[in-house]
Amino acid sequence: MSGFDTSGAGRPKVVAAVDFGTHGTGFAWAVVTPLNDDPQSRRITFYSRFPEHRVDYPKNLTALLVDADGTTVAWGHKARKQWSEASDSGRTDGLGYAYAFKMALKDDGGPVDMPTTGGIVDLGDRGRVRELITAYLREIRELAVAQIKDAGYAEREIRWCITVPAIWDDEDRAAMRRAAVDAGFPDDPERLLPSIEPEAAALYCYLRMADLTDGTGMRDRLQLNVDGFRFMVVDCGGGTVDITAYETSSDAAELIALREIGVATGGRLGSEYVNQAFREQALGKRLGPELLRRLEREHSGDLLELSEQWERAKTTAEVEWDEDGTPHIMDTVRIDLPVTVWQLLDEGSRARLTEEAGGRPQRMVLAPEEVEVLLDSVVEGILDKVEEQLAAIRRTSGEAAGAGATGSETLVLVGGFAKSQWLRERMHRHFGSRHRILVPPDPALAVLEGATHFAYNPRVFLSRQAKYTYGFETSKLFEESVDSPMRMFRDDDGDILCVGRFAVAVRRLDSVRVKDAFPFTILPTREDQTEIELRVYRTVKAEPRYVDEDGCEEIGRLTVDIGETAGRPLRERPIRLLFYFGRSEIEVEAFDPATGGSHKVRVDFDRM
Repeated sequence: MSGFDTSGAGRPKVVAAVDFGTHGTGFAWAVVTPLNDDPQSRRITFYSRFPEHRVDYPKNLTALLVDADGTTVAWGHKARKQWSEASDSGRTDGLGYAYAFKMALKDDGGPVDMPTTGGIVDLGDRGRVRELITAYLREIRELAVAQIKDAGYAEREIRWCITVPAIWDDEDRAAMRRAAVDAGFPDDPERLLPSIEPEAAALYCYLRMADLTDGTGMRDRLQLNVDGFRFMVVDCGGGTVDITAYETSSDAAELIALREIGVATGGRLGSEYVNQAFREQALGKRLGPELLRRLEREHSGDLLELSEQWERAKTTAEVEWDEDGTPHIMDTVRIDLPVTVWQLLDEGSRARLTEEAGGRPQRMVLAPEEVEVLLDSVVEGILDKVEEQLAAIRRTSGEAAGAGATGSETLVLVGGFAKSQWLRERMHRHFGSRHRILVPPDPALAVLEGATHFAYNPRVFLSRQAKYTYGFETSKLFEESVDSPMRMFRDDDGDILCVGRFAVAVRRLDSVRVKDAFPFTILPTREDQTEIELRVYRTVKAEPRYVDEDGCEEIGRLTVDIGETAGRPLRERPIRLLFYFGRSEIEVEAFDPATGGSHKVRVDFDRM
């Protein structure tokens, strides 16, 4: 059974997806052929032989080692190894190291608290962050292109897809596109597509059997090929948790069609924040903040070894249950301290740690209760976000809370952190009585494989729900009793206008079909005008009047060339714009009735 529309001329010969993650990044690709049109049997190729990784796995570490000129010295696991060696030997002059820097791109004015950096790298400058992302994407693109060329295909025959978090706004996705183009990806919206991570995960879970978290050992899959099936994707990655809910919809042209319900939400609740809590709380308490800072400066390899032990422990920690079903971590976590770290500790600290470890020197022990606290520093926030999304779905779908309606029928847990049994059990304990919870066999690969399916057929999604009210700055007829005289303006036709008005195109929480165009007609204000600059705004308000009122913000600008009609009367120079707000990026087409010409217009979101 074919679940996607793959017809049409001009199809690429190859589709490739890059899942750029906070912790790990990988790529996958598929040949576009009738034999691959059925997604149930589609053959997808993964690359898993990254240097310095102990096992073959389709994700490399999202880490970079650069020199003083910004040139990449090493990337991935190799970068982390070389930086550790340089740090431990005191040879870091002229080098900079960055890991988990993806979330520093998010332009929310908040602190850049996630990345690990060293040497000359400073992520306080978001322009520098984009340079690092560009450098990393260049490496992964070149490797992917080499693999695809070895299979007999040319680079120009590839359609690419890059994943982005659902919680990223328009300007963040645009920044990622610019970084990708600078890295050598095609500067063509038809050949470089953004894939929203939970949407990609949903496709994966439709095509792959997933495990139920109820302890029965049963497996099931998402029923995307029926009408009215509702589910929520909880994507727990390294830097963020992304939560998006969908409902399947029958469509004559497609066998699979999804419409978004609720508004994509989430937060900085990825597994790397659990690692951060381990460093700041567990290590900080036992080693002391001063020694911890010294390790970061002079012995990063030893600190890395400690972090890797915790990384393994947090995902493999086993769970047991009380009689009432409350989960608990079963065993203590034992972390062996490197010789250098042990020698740097004072005698009192060594004696205390030895006693806590039952007489075993050079070891630190975390009690089950402490492990739970570290994990819950993030898990509690994830549970709250899921509950918020369920409540939002009930409100927007007209369901009364407490009336037996519970929003999404199925919860799907994906992302690297979904490997954690503690997270799975906390989810089941909190939501299992109301919802079925599925976890795919390899949740860390859900987004990558799903994004490859999306690249094969981007038309699989039917609609999305607007996160904001979108509109434009325009001039409208002045209203004496409403508008301030400070906003009054007279155009060349003698009309008295009010400047700075907010012209609404789509309202927050509207369900917007991917193929729906929102028309907007603009006119110049001077006969000699050769271009019109239109500013795009957003707000959470439903009926904003002015673009400069509280809660409204400019997010981008677009420029339309009207030089061919310069000198004509204003009313003979209308430009009709078609905005597409239901796609994974805002897209715009401009039509000039006077000339009959039309063209795509790019919104400039550059705010960095």
